[in-house]
Amino acid sequence: MNVCETAQGGVGRYQDLLQALEPFGFSLSVLLPEADKGILRDSSRAATFQRSRRGPVAMWNLLRAFWLQRRQLRPDLYFFHSTFSLLPLMVLRLAGDRTPAVYCAHCWAASTLQADGWKARVVRFVEGNLCGLADLVVNVSASDAETAGKLGYRGHHVVVENAVGPPDPAARSDLFDRPASSRVNLLFVGRFDHQKGLDLLLSAYDLARSRNSDLHLHLVGGAVRGSEMPELGEGVSYHGWVGPDEIDSYYRSADALVVPSRWEGLPLVVPEGYRNGTPVMVARRSGMEKLVDEGKNGWSFPLEVTALADLLSKVGRYELAKMRPAAEKTYQDRFSQERFAAEMAENLHALLRRKRSKGTDSNE
Repeated sequence: MNVCETAQGGVGRYQDLLQALEPFGFSLSVLLPEADKGILRDSSRAATFQRSRRGPVAMWNLLRAFWLQRRQLRPDLYFFHSTFSLLPLMVLRLAGDRTPAVYCAHCWAASTLQADGWKARVVRFVEGNLCGLADLVVNVSASDAETAGKLGYRGHHVVVENAVGPPDPAARSDLFDRPASSRVNLLFVGRFDHQKGLDLLLSAYDLARSRNSDLHLHLVGGAVRGSEMPELGEGVSYHGWVGPDEIDSYYRSADALVVPSRWEGLPLVVPEGYRNGTPVMVARRSGMEKLVDEGKNGWSFPLEVTALADLLSKVGRYELAKMRPAAEKTYQDRFSQERFAAEMAENLHALLRRKRSKGTDSNE
């Protein structure tokens, strides 16, 4: 039973990815907000609760729905996703329920806080201790695991890198205009908020385009609550939010994907780009530089406007085209759904064996 306080962004797509566990003997269900149900490719096993925004009412609704699902399903294994799902995990343990449980932060909350003030200390104390209530803590990247180790977080930690399913075989590669053979179509995919770094990309792009007029930037995504739509300059096209059945055509039509995030766990846009043979440019934050093989399937850059502008102004279409086979091979070797499912299943089966062994020992 998967428990999600929110399924926005990567958490929802992770639920789709977990469906690949079924051939390994797992039957999955998920509890998530009613408003997020449409994110799932298959919602036939989804239970929901009301959540208009994060707050006490939403958390109460989550706990009530969780307790109801617990009684109805009596799951053999719980999988809690992201920081606020630690509350139902804590309630489960306080009730004396020792059913095997897994926790995944999908990027530790401590990584999102820039200053080392009281709020950061509270966050580290809460998530660092409560995650230890789970029998297994899954980190979506080596960087997340390093953060947990450095901060002394409790629990048994493993790394199972994020992955994505195979590309759409019908995806197109001709969505974007190419009025000149030298046109370089760059792509950004994500929320228009502080974390994703679009503000830095737009500033760097304006500077780069003043040096290289062949550049064109395509934006897929949109502003979220609390953020405003940015002012877009010359050579920028806005496409809005794009559904999962269309997104591969945008990746495949782009010459390169730019990921200027200030922090991440392991952004799914990177393997989504790779599966379509699209080279990526990632900020050197949260260990994202470890996701690229410099100069072969993409590049990394310091998260500074001038550094990103320098990189963008120098890229050429033909150079990027030569990287496409290496990008696709990176997906096949490292970010495939099959690799993820096999690793996750191995860890979950090992957990269940340990719990059964402890139960047998305690009864002897």
